[in-house]
Amino acid sequence: MSSALPADALYDILRGVAALTGDAIVADLARLVGKGAPADLSIAFNHKQIASKRWLVDNVAEVLPEPDGPVWVLGAWHGVLGTMLLADDRLTIPRVVSLDMDPRCAPIAEILNHRHVASGRFRAVTADMMGLDFEQVEGGRPGLVINTSCEHLPDVPGWIAGLPAGLPLLLQSNDYFREPDHRSCVPSLDAFKEQAGLSELWFCGALPSKNYTRFMLIGRR
Repeated sequence: MSSALPADALYDILRGVAALTGDAIVADLARLVGKGAPADLSIAFNHKQIASKRWLVDNVAEVLPEPDGPVWVLGAWHGVLGTMLLADDRLTIPRVVSLDMDPRCAPIAEILNHRHVASGRFRAVTADMMGLDFEQVEGGRPGLVINTSCEHLPDVPGWIAGLPAGLPLLLQSNDYFREPDHRSCVPSLDAFKEQAGLSELWFCGALPSKNYTRFMLIGRR
């Protein structure tokens, strides 16, 4: 069996694909690989993760294409969702704030989004989402807060209750109860709607995959 593809070969392949397609995200990914990407970047860019994010972006484009303020992505990991949001021509987003409590994530996210960092449209923050006051955050009240990992929170209704009234939210969860770190999974879309208790609901949907179903809500606190 042949050995694994070396990082420098992957870098050259990605640069070639970027040249072939003209896709700026592929070029940014190539740049990140060239600088030394973390091993779990392969998970962040796997087909399930990207399909879930593509579904999210498509529905934001339908429901809230021009958020009235910055978009905050909570639990943002390596900033891939911010990259996709800022690359989509259907969206008018003044700035993305990419937040994760793991301090290793922000430098990776800023390399991946280097063009948007330079233009002032992307910022990576290391913080715990549970301690944020969205009435006082830098840059003003968000136009949209995205949390794609509600299943990891110990108390989803409690977290939502602490957010400003009327705040636009995009929430995702799933029914993957077997994962030990999943503390707030829901068995169905209706259960997720009840758990979130949004005052307005603009979109709700489910995205099945092999091992679980992902649920999404877009609306207002």
